[in-house]
Amino acid sequence: GQPEGELVAGVIGEVILDRTAFYAESGGQHADAGRLRWDGGRAEVLDVQRPVRGLVAHQVRVLEGTLANGTAVEASVDAEWRLGACQAHSGTHVVHAALRQVLGPTALQSGSYNRPGYLRLDFGWGSGLSAGLVRDVEDVANEALRRDLAVSARLMTLPEAQQLGALALFGETYGELVRVVEIGGEWSRELCGGTHVARSSQIGTVVVTSEFSVGSGNRRIEALVGIEGFRSLARERDLVRSLADVMKAQPDTLVARVAELVARTRRAEKELAAARARVLLAGAADLAAGAADVGGVRYVGQVVPDVDAGDVRTLALDVRARLGSDAPGVVMVVGAREDKASVVVAVNDSARAAGIRAGALVKTAAEPLGGSGGGKDDVAQGGGTEPAGATAALAAVERAIADRAPAA
Repeated sequence: GQPEGELVAGVIGEVILDRTAFYAESGGQHADAGRLRWDGGRAEVLDVQRPVRGLVAHQVRVLEGTLANGTAVEASVDAEWRLGACQAHSGTHVVHAALRQVLGPTALQSGSYNRPGYLRLDFGWGSGLSAGLVRDVEDVANEALRRDLAVSARLMTLPEAQQLGALALFGETYGELVRVVEIGGEWSRELCGGTHVARSSQIGTVVVTSEFSVGSGNRRIEALVGIEGFRSLARERDLVRSLADVMKAQPDTLVARVAELVARTRRAEKELAAARARVLLAGAADLAAGAADVGGVRYVGQVVPDVDAGDVRTLALDVRARLGSDAPGVVMVVGAREDKASVVVAVNDSARAAGIRAGALVKTAAEPLGGSGGGKDDVAQGGGTEPAGATAALAAVERAIADRAPAA
């Protein structure tokens, strides 16, 4: 072990400093990253928290040397990390103001989280935003960046802040003095203890990436800022260029070309499905003619490769119709493809009158297929993940029919 009050290289522990330059996670802002250095050693700051009011705890990993109680250290915040954090937190205020400008004053923030390059903001709203509204929010936010609005912070009493019109998070507790952060004066005025840029243009860009529900009456909007926002746009640009090259089309005609290709593919899939069904049903007459006699029941059991559950059902019903109802008849079709199987059992009226039920038979069939099934007395279906058990499934159903079939 290690002596009490010491952290050695490779160990993760908590460090308390008499004063710190690090921002502890709070107000939705992720904690700072950085380094501690001392004579003969250094440590990486992994997290910073305020476990109780007035106390800041630094979670560190010692990289070199030994850190003991009473050691004088130099604390340095990662400048790039802090810049990214400032961009994200100021970006959160900008997006909040943009939402209220586009949707109205009732679109109030209910929570947020931000870290370098990324922000998310939860807000009260009863319905999803259209693509046009999301674009409007993004435009208003980036217009605020282009206007290079001044960002300032000042301390005042809570009543003074309320009189000024500063927005506060519902449910938060505030002390006697509060910090009001303004972007462009009254354009954005919120109570906030986080780190911020000096002017809105320093956020770089706001790129909205998603907007979705997080509960009844609550929505979430996510965005990238700064260099991460630019990189996101660059990735989309490169993707459009690659698609345009593949499609041999200009970027501005790409949507129409892709839509045309999708429509053609769907038509081809329908035609292929129709052709496959015709081929499948072409053998239905031969299957019905070749039905086995199992204790007086005409039984057709067939495995068909590379078909979906719909085709399996279509074939089973077609063969059953060809068997007629003069004598008890049972049809079982197993469709086997890759790592899954589908099964349909269809019985005619005479078989049901003899006490044979499709729902019971399909459960028998599904067991060797590694799955389950169920349905009505006349038609039932199921499936499993073991298509190799198809032959065993056919035999199991044949035995079940033999056990329950009427005497010949």
